Amino acid sequence: MALKHKPLKTVDAWVRSERPRKVNRNNIFDYMDGAGELYLAYSFVGLDVWKYDKPEEPDILLEVYEMGDSPEAFGVLSFELSGDEVGIGQKSLYAAGLLRFWKGKYFVRVLADAETSAAKAAVLKIGKDLAAGLPGKGAPPELVVKLPEKGLLEESTHYFHKKICLDYFYYLADQNILNLDENTNAVIADYETPSGQAKLLAVEYDSEASSLRAWESFHASYLNQPPPESGVIDSRKIEGEQWVSTRRQRNLLLIALEGKSQKDCEELLGKVTKNLAQGG
Repeated sequence: MALKHKPLKTVDAWVRSERPRKVNRNNIFDYMDGAGELYLAYSFVGLDVWKYDKPEEPDILLEVYEMGDSPEAFGVLSFELSGDEVGIGQKSLYAAGLLRFWKGKYFVRVLADAETSAAKAAVLKIGKDLAAGLPGKGAPPELVVKLPEKGLLEESTHYFHKKICLDYFYYLADQNILNLDENTNAVIADYETPSGQAKLLAVEYDSEASSLRAWESFHASYLNQPPPESGVIDSRKIEGEQWVSTRRQRNLLLIALEGKSQKDCEELLGKVTKNLAQGG
């Protein structure tokens, strides 16, 4: 990866390493062990790593990730959404010395070994300058853009592709019963409904045949029942007095989980279907 805009060389007496450490798909596990699976699940291209030093102050680590495209960079940021928005890049999060932000096809982490007032200021300066120089401004994933806004808990919105990511957000089963892979686009989010919170899971497949197979698999494995006709919302009460509703529309599979009422689940799926049909 070759950045045209180099990070700040000095920041309030912190001095950047002259050259970055280069990480690619072949050596990513040498750099971050098992955590590399997360980035590979979002079309990881490459990573440049710089270190900033200042006597008697915490070291600062700068990581600039190049992903396959803008939705992938957004997806990495959405994996963990804790922190305060600080107005850097297209969306940013800061907490306890760690700044994360997304801009275009880039995901960036700036981390101080310990948070001091000086280190926080330096972290934010490094991020702000870098964000201003990164090229392009991409769009979030279409599935995320088209989520109904009413009741949405934005900090719970996660975009992903593979089962390894879904397992982190919500456990469905040991097996990959939704047939998730690099060709599926998925989003999971929490909603406030009249009866309480419910989860929405939306998965976009590469074909109608793929969505049909996943729909049949989910019903057989999770609900122990065959699915109804496509387009129909199917609702079932499961253990713990919770409701699960599903709907398949062409290549899209929608699932409402942990609903407190059948009505809430079905209304949520109806809103999502309408948004997707009308383009938002």
